[in-house]
Amino acid sequence: MTLTPKQEKFAQCIADGMSQSDAYRQAFDVRPTTKPESVQVSACRLMADPNVTLRVQFLKQQLSEKALWSREDSVRTLAEIARGQGESPKDSDRVAAVKALNSMHGWDAAQKIEHAGAIAVLGKEEYKQARKEMLGNDDC
Repeated sequence: MTLTPKQEKFAQCIADGMSQSDAYRQAFDVRPTTKPESVQVSACRLMADPNVTLRVQFLKQQLSEKALWSREDSVRTLAEIARGQGESPKDSDRVAAVKALNSMHGWDAAQKIEHAGAIAVLGKEEYKQARKEMLGNDDC
Protein backbone atom coordinates (compact mmCIF):
# COMPACT_ATOMS: atom_id res chain seq x y z
CA MET A 1 0.00 0.00 0.00
CA THR A 2 1.74 3.09 -1.27
CA LEU A 3 0.26 6.49 -0.59
CA THR A 4 1.22 9.80 -2.11
CA PRO A 5 2.88 12.24 0.29
CA LYS A 6 -0.37 14.23 0.51
CA GLN A 7 -2.42 11.10 1.26
CA GLU A 8 0.11 10.15 3.95
CA LYS A 9 -0.14 13.62 5.52
CA PHE A 10 -3.95 13.34 5.46
CA ALA A 11 -3.81 9.93 7.15
CA GLN A 12 -1.44 11.23 9.83
CA CYS A 13 -3.68 14.21 10.55
CA ILE A 14 -6.73 11.94 10.88
CA ALA A 15 -4.84 9.57 13.18
CA ASP A 16 -3.84 12.57 15.31
CA GLY A 17 -7.51 13.45 15.79
CA MET A 18 -8.20 16.10 13.17
CA SER A 19 -11.55 16.18 11.41
CA GLN A 20 -11.55 14.91 7.84
CA SER A 21 -12.09 18.39 6.42
CA ASP A 22 -9.31 19.94 8.51
CA ALA A 23 -6.95 17.09 7.63
CA TYR A 24 -7.72 17.58 3.96
CA ARG A 25 -7.03 21.32 4.21
CA GLN A 26 -3.75 20.58 6.04
CA ALA A 27 -2.55 17.98 3.54
CA PHE A 28 -3.71 19.45 0.24
CA ASP A 29 -3.41 22.83 -1.42
CA VAL A 30 -6.91 24.15 -0.73
CA ARG A 31 -7.58 27.70 -1.82
CA PRO A 32 -9.23 30.01 0.71
CA THR A 33 -12.09 30.47 -1.76
CA THR A 34 -12.86 26.73 -1.88
CA LYS A 35 -16.33 25.97 -0.57
CA PRO A 36 -16.42 23.98 2.68
CA GLU A 37 -18.81 21.52 1.00
CA SER A 38 -16.21 20.80 -1.69
CA VAL A 39 -13.55 20.14 0.94
CA GLN A 40 -15.93 17.87 2.81
CA VAL A 41 -16.78 15.82 -0.27
CA SER A 42 -13.12 15.48 -1.25
CA ALA A 43 -12.13 14.48 2.29
CA CYS A 44 -14.89 11.86 2.44
CA ARG A 45 -13.83 10.40 -0.90
CA LEU A 46 -10.22 10.25 0.22
CA MET A 47 -11.16 8.59 3.50
CA ALA A 48 -13.18 6.01 1.55
CA ASP A 49 -9.99 4.89 -0.23
CA PRO A 50 -9.14 1.49 1.31
CA ASN A 51 -5.41 2.25 1.32
CA VAL A 52 -5.94 5.50 3.21
CA THR A 53 -8.34 3.85 5.65
CA LEU A 54 -5.85 1.04 6.36
CA ARG A 55 -3.05 3.55 6.90
CA VAL A 56 -5.19 5.55 9.35
CA GLN A 57 -6.01 2.36 11.27
CA PHE A 58 -2.33 1.39 11.36
CA LEU A 59 -1.27 4.83 12.59
CA LYS A 60 -3.98 4.87 15.28
CA GLN A 61 -2.82 1.44 16.45
CA GLN A 62 0.75 2.68 16.70
CA LEU A 63 -0.37 5.71 18.70
CA SER A 64 -2.41 3.59 21.10
CA GLU A 65 0.56 1.28 21.69
CA LYS A 66 2.64 4.31 22.65
CA ALA A 67 0.05 5.52 25.13
CA LEU A 68 1.45 5.88 28.64
CA TRP A 69 -1.53 4.21 30.29
CA SER A 70 -3.88 1.79 28.58
CA ARG A 71 -7.22 0.25 29.47
CA GLU A 72 -5.35 -2.98 30.11
CA ASP A 73 -3.13 -1.20 32.65
CA SER A 74 -6.23 0.12 34.42
CA VAL A 75 -7.86 -3.30 34.56
CA ARG A 76 -4.68 -4.97 35.80
CA THR A 77 -4.15 -2.36 38.55
CA LEU A 78 -7.79 -2.37 39.68
CA ALA A 79 -7.82 -6.18 39.71
CA GLU A 80 -4.77 -6.24 41.99
CA ILE A 81 -6.47 -3.84 44.40
CA ALA A 82 -9.71 -5.82 44.29
CA ARG A 83 -7.81 -9.02 45.12
CA GLY A 84 -6.13 -7.32 48.07
CA GLN A 85 -2.66 -7.42 46.57
CA GLY A 86 -0.14 -4.66 46.91
CA GLU A 87 0.08 -2.14 49.73
CA SER A 88 -2.60 -3.72 51.99
CA PRO A 89 -5.61 -1.92 50.56
CA LYS A 90 -8.52 -1.18 52.85
CA ASP A 91 -11.81 -2.94 52.29
CA SER A 92 -13.28 0.30 50.96
CA ASP A 93 -10.49 0.46 48.34
CA ARG A 94 -11.22 -3.10 47.28
CA VAL A 95 -14.95 -2.40 46.95
CA ALA A 96 -14.22 0.77 44.95
CA ALA A 97 -11.91 -1.19 42.64
CA VAL A 98 -14.59 -3.83 42.00
CA LYS A 99 -17.14 -1.09 41.27
CA ALA A 100 -14.73 0.59 38.84
CA LEU A 101 -14.03 -2.70 37.06
CA ASN A 102 -17.75 -3.47 36.80
CA SER A 103 -18.33 -0.02 35.33
CA MET A 104 -15.47 -0.38 32.82
CA HIS A 105 -16.91 -3.68 31.58
CA GLY A 106 -20.50 -2.43 31.43
CA TRP A 107 -21.70 -4.73 34.20
CA ASP A 108 -23.43 -1.99 36.18
CA ALA A 109 -27.15 -2.20 36.71
CA ALA A 110 -29.18 -0.02 34.39
CA GLN A 111 -29.51 3.52 35.66
CA LYS A 112 -32.65 5.58 35.51
CA ILE A 113 -31.98 9.12 34.34
CA GLU A 114 -34.55 11.80 35.07
CA HIS A 115 -35.11 14.40 32.39
CA ALA A 116 -36.90 17.59 33.36
CA GLY A 117 -36.60 19.47 30.07
CA ALA A 118 -38.96 19.51 27.14
CA ILE A 119 -38.49 17.12 24.25
CA ALA A 120 -38.67 18.83 20.91
CA VAL A 121 -40.08 17.17 17.81
CA LEU A 122 -38.29 18.52 14.79
CA GLY A 123 -39.42 18.58 11.21
CA LYS A 124 -37.05 17.52 8.45
CA GLU A 125 -35.74 21.04 7.76
CA GLU A 126 -35.39 21.87 11.47
CA TYR A 127 -33.47 18.63 11.95
CA LYS A 128 -31.14 19.46 9.06
CA GLN A 129 -30.48 22.94 10.46
CA ALA A 130 -29.81 21.63 14.00
CA ARG A 131 -27.49 18.93 12.63
CA LYS A 132 -25.61 21.50 10.55
CA GLU A 133 -25.18 23.74 13.62
CA MET A 134 -23.83 20.85 15.70
CA LEU A 135 -21.55 19.25 13.11
CA GLY A 136 -20.67 22.22 10.96
CA ASN A 137 -19.45 21.17 7.57
CA ASP A 138 -17.69 18.06 8.78
CA ASP A 139 -20.54 15.63 8.23
CA CYS A 140 -19.66 12.71 5.95
